[in-house]
Amino acid sequence: ALKTLERTLFRWLCALSMVTALGFNTAQAAPFTIDIRFLGQPLTLTQKNTIAEAAQRVSKLIASPFVPVTLDLPANSCDPGLPRLKEKVQRFFIFLKVKDLGEDVYANAVPCDLHDGSYLPIYGLVELNSRGLNKLPKTDLLDTLIHEILHALGVGTLWEADARVSLGGDSDDKSFVRKVGKNYFYTGPRALAAYRALGGKQKYIPLDPDAGHWAGSVVCSEILSGDAGEFTGRINPVSSLSLGALEDLGYKVNVGAVNRYTLPTNGCPIEDSEE
Repeated sequence: ALKTLERTLFRWLCALSMVTALGFNTAQAAPFTIDIRFLGQPLTLTQKNTIAEAAQRVSKLIASPFVPVTLDLPANSCDPGLPRLKEKVQRFFIFLKVKDLGEDVYANAVPCDLHDGSYLPIYGLVELNSRGLNKLPKTDLLDTLIHEILHALGVGTLWEADARVSLGGDSDDKSFVRKVGKNYFYTGPRALAAYRALGGKQKYIPLDPDAGHWAGSVVCSEILSGDAGEFTGRINPVSSLSLGALEDLGYKVNVGAVNRYTLPTNGCPIEDSEE
């Protein structure tokens, strides 16, 4: 009986090994994560934790895994003051630099080198304005960082063909922006479908004059609104519009990660829908 049990156990282990070798194990891929590399003026622990919270919030929007890539780039490749990169990058990361950006701006962000083929960012840069940073409430810092990390991932920054150049120097000549007269509009199909599902009536989604934000007069406090900075003391909603823009760029997305949001119909209310 003992020998029979041993043979049965041996066969079961062999079968399990074969299943694993053939790729049939059911473990899910690791979720998309965003690492932060701090540069410039030092931050408090509370500020760093808030930035990590923003990165975690944005990472939940994305369901596609990061494709590892080996970089060998000199210092200052994306921006002056950035270090040399000679490593195999396993996860999307952001250089977060604190510096004086002048008056009337909280932060800015750009994606850096792009993957060949997908044209998705390998890493990005977010700059926080040192002016007034220590007086900025946690809620406003969190809201600002969610907005800027979305820019670092390409939302509003990789919408036009001249920005879409990969690490190898190729371009897909893709553009999601159309100019009609003096006005700019977003044409990407996923965000456009979300706009129409929310009740949007125009042919395309109106953009701010910088062509990198939703028109503030149309979306009001949505996280990528050109007027988002006017809605302070709150976390502005990440809507299906911005999720659709991520999908248009090529990310797989988590549809359950968006906030409740209503597209305003009669101007921007003082307190519009959020969650």
